[in-house]
Amino acid sequence: MRKPWFSSFYIKIFLTFLVTCILFFVGLAVFWNYYFTDLFYKDKKEMLSSRFGEVAKLLPSIQEGTISTREMRFGVRIIARSINGQVWLVDSSGMILNGSSEREGTLIPKVVDTLFIDGLKGQAGFVAGEYKLDERARGGTLTYYAPSQLNGKPIVIFLNVPAIEVSEALAAVRWNISVPLLFSLLTVGLILYVISRKLAGPLQQMNRAALELAGGDFTVRVPVTSKDEIGELASSFNFMVDQLVNWEDARQEFLANVSHELRSPLTSLRGLIIAMNDKIIPEDKYGHYLKICDYEVQRLQRLVNDLLDLARIQNGMDVFLTYPMDIVGKTREVLDLIKPTLADKKITLLEQLPEETYNPIVSDLDDDRFAQILQNLLHNAIQFTPSGGTITVRVCEEDGNGTIYILDTGIGISGDELQRIWERFYKAEHSRISRSEGTGLGLTIVKHLVNGMKGTIEVASEVGVGTEFKLSFPLSEHEGA
Repeated sequence: MRKPWFSSFYIKIFLTFLVTCILFFVGLAVFWNYYFTDLFYKDKKEMLSSRFGEVAKLLPSIQEGTISTREMRFGVRIIARSINGQVWLVDSSGMILNGSSEREGTLIPKVVDTLFIDGLKGQAGFVAGEYKLDERARGGTLTYYAPSQLNGKPIVIFLNVPAIEVSEALAAVRWNISVPLLFSLLTVGLILYVISRKLAGPLQQMNRAALELAGGDFTVRVPVTSKDEIGELASSFNFMVDQLVNWEDARQEFLANVSHELRSPLTSLRGLIIAMNDKIIPEDKYGHYLKICDYEVQRLQRLVNDLLDLARIQNGMDVFLTYPMDIVGKTREVLDLIKPTLADKKITLLEQLPEETYNPIVSDLDDDRFAQILQNLLHNAIQFTPSGGTITVRVCEEDGNGTIYILDTGIGISGDELQRIWERFYKAEHSRISRSEGTGLGLTIVKHLVNGMKGTIEVASEVGVGTEFKLSFPLSEHEGA
């Protein structure tokens, strides 16, 4: 289903910035309009306020009788001519009592009724608008109204001047403001469109690349065209794809190795079963070949157990039940279990453990997992150490850690092999011994178990001399086990 055009990310960015700019330009235009309107009307407002004062001075003279109504009318008309406008004296009924135009004796125009009412309430003010008080007038009008009294009765004085000059000046200013703002808005809109496309373009490329990646195409990459956050995101995406490629390769290699490890014993078992079933193998040899079958079954069982352990550890499902444990005591227990195997192969065991009266070396460990680590490393040492060789186990405290050394006088590991011993299913059978009984998962599991208990493991080896594994676990903050 095609998504609506307005749901595009770059359209949202563009419209957001554009609306922001429009609001800014509108606010700017309104500000300049008010500013220039006030500036251009300022002189006329001051003039009207001054003329109102002159008209107001005439009113007490009427009451005192020092001037006649005719003289007052003449004075008002002079003031009106000085402002090139009209002056009205309006009584409380809205009748123009005296003025400078032919409206004398008539009601005021309805457009100023609101101003008249405000004047009767004692308010004064200026109003500029496009209304016309004279049919012959062009443009708008600026009106000043204010309350006063004539013969003890309230009146409202209106001073009206044409605002054609101001209106034309304001129109020119508004045009000169609006046109540049409009072109600026169009330019900004174009720039924002380009920028929003530039910002959203890599995201769209990453979206398409992610869809292709989900479809199984691991060759897709996103071009990195900048060093900003978008460029960093593109680099991270490409790094993620590289990691996925590595993981996919590892998965394929893992499946191939599992298939190979399962196929070998199954093929041996099937061949022996068919041979015994077809009487190819004499019955008196059944016992020998059944032992071989038992060996292959045990090999399958070890492989399946190791695979389950590895899967559980890597998926984070393995729970370590740690507690302050005496490393020396647990190491002795494991060595006691392994001694019969050492004796069968005529390998000497050297135990370099602290005396019984030592201060316990305590670390927070899972005793079952710790025993599994030692057994894996010791079985490896036994497997690759010839008869008459020696295996040394040393436990000590070093740099705030409980440390276990396992050294053998076996055939050793070459430098190239040493880099790969932690890989799943890696077995250097061609250079070490003729036949390996392991699954190739033991050291991988050991590495994960050690890391899971916050420890470290190191290995050093020399071909023809032997191999040394060093395990270190942080000492417990608690007291002895």
